[in-house]
Amino acid sequence: CQFLKCRLSSLACVDVDECQTGNHGCGEGQICHNLPGSYRCDCQTGYLHDSLRQVCSDVNECWSYPGRLCAQTCENSPGSYQCSCTAGFSLAFDGKNCEDLNECDSSPCGQECANIYGSYQCYCRQGFYLKEDGHTCEDIDECSQSIGNLCVFQCVNVPGSYQCACPPNGYTMSTTGHTCRDIDECSTGVHNCSTEQTCSNVQGGYRCLSFSCPPYYRKVSDTRCERSGCPANSVDCQTSPLRITYYQLSFQTNIVIPAQIFRIGPSPAYRGDNIAISITHGNEENYFSTRKLNSFTGAVYLQRQVRQPRDFLIDVEMKLLRQGAFTTFLARIYVFITSNTL
Repeated sequence: CQFLKCRLSSLACVDVDECQTGNHGCGEGQICHNLPGSYRCDCQTGYLHDSLRQVCSDVNECWSYPGRLCAQTCENSPGSYQCSCTAGFSLAFDGKNCEDLNECDSSPCGQECANIYGSYQCYCRQGFYLKEDGHTCEDIDECSQSIGNLCVFQCVNVPGSYQCACPPNGYTMSTTGHTCRDIDECSTGVHNCSTEQTCSNVQGGYRCLSFSCPPYYRKVSDTRCERSGCPANSVDCQTSPLRITYYQLSFQTNIVIPAQIFRIGPSPAYRGDNIAISITHGNEENYFSTRKLNSFTGAVYLQRQVRQPRDFLIDVEMKLLRQGAFTTFLARIYVFITSNTL
């Protein structure tokens, strides 16, 4: 029996399964199929038979079907292929398509994360900036980087923002949160002046002033004393000022010098009046000067820069010549120089 095995008992021919006995010529990677009286060598899935070399060669499916097998990247493998995705995507359950990967789920950013198609973007909350690493947020020091003045007095940097501060005494923060408002301790009653003293508010504080009248004077108002009578033999009393009036002036250290700060003259003034003014007390350092503007008006000037906050009490005397007789008046002036830092 050709290609068959003869069975002696029945003299019949039985097919020999070469695939089972291993008596076949199929190479590695080939599949043996038994046939009646013979066999056939087939290639496995993913391979193609090379009739010239009589071998099975791997089929590169990625080249054979470009763009049809995988949504993004196709990688050939022996007898098959695999789909893969680029960074920012993950392979779907079908093994072919790619789904956007939400990188924000792994919290890669220091503050805020925004998922975008195939990637993500870190960003920072207001008051912070994104560092060069693209992930970390750093606080912005608004106080040091500000071109203008954010605060009138003091800027305090805080994480993500800034706060304005005022001096510890004499000021309170305004509703804008940027400027400081002077506290009027006199009107609010937050002062320690005695009942005999008068509270005078100044920028950033207050002063307790005494508007007392000297002997032979009577008080005609809160800030004015008038001579009431002198002993017959008291020449000093008779030549003393007819009236003493108290004034309060306040300026800042950045006042432009020279500055006219006070005017004095008779009220009412009459034709023929002539005055002479001078500073009789409190000007030992020559910060002030006087000038006669016309026959019935005089002025006081601040002629030297006062660089630090300081208080002065100066006596300005005016001698009025009217109808051949001299009368003296005294202006007792409190001058408060306050800081210009606010």
